[in-house]
Amino acid sequence: MQFYSDEQARYHETHREIANKGIFTVYGFFGLGILISAIVAIGLPYFLTFLYGSSAFEIYYGVVLFSMIGLIIFSLVANFTAVSTHPGWMITSYIIYALCFGGVMSTLALIAGYSTLTYAFGVTSGMFILMSVIGHLSKGRFNKWVYYLLPLVCALSVAAMFNYFLFGNQWLYWVVSYAMIVIFMLLIMVDTSRILKGSSEGVLNNNKTYAVYCAYRLYSDFMILLFYILRIVIIFSGRGGRR
Repeated sequence: MQFYSDEQARYHETHREIANKGIFTVYGFFGLGILISAIVAIGLPYFLTFLYGSSAFEIYYGVVLFSMIGLIIFSLVANFTAVSTHPGWMITSYIIYALCFGGVMSTLALIAGYSTLTYAFGVTSGMFILMSVIGHLSKGRFNKWVYYLLPLVCALSVAAMFNYFLFGNQWLYWVVSYAMIVIFMLLIMVDTSRILKGSSEGVLNNNKTYAVYCAYRLYSDFMILLFYILRIVIIFSGRGGRR
């Protein structure tokens, strides 16, 4: 039994191809960001040692400090360039942001070792896939409620900084860490449903800047989730050094 005319069938097939192309762009850039950060996180100490020898560690700490500052700057740049009609600005800021995140994560990679880093990456990937599936199934029904949590992210970030530099309260540390994990899991769900909606409406294919911005959002969700999970794994495992 044929439910669609030939013209309707061609329309649906074309629409599906456009949607798939938009999804491919988003997850392609998402994967590129993860790859860039992984290469920097693992290879940065070796690269600096190869270039500078015994003075590499002093330079390394300067690079990490620059990366921390760069994360803040290029996060703002990425959000501002999301409205640009030229995707090159968004792509450039996203790649530099991924480089900076890799520089910051390299410090945890040095502490944790490869086996712990791989384990945390696997756990984060499993959570990411789970929340992506939930985001697909939810059809955006919870999006507006989850976005109310964004001010809470800012408040928790400020609380974490004050706690780290002034108080050192262990109880507050664990509350903030687990709260951030839950919040960014929910944000993965929301951002996935937004991407799927944008894909079905053809927005991603018609606006490459927005597609890369969506990849940046997913990448940020994943990397921040990995950051908190890796810190918790390091504490519970009690391991240090490379393996």
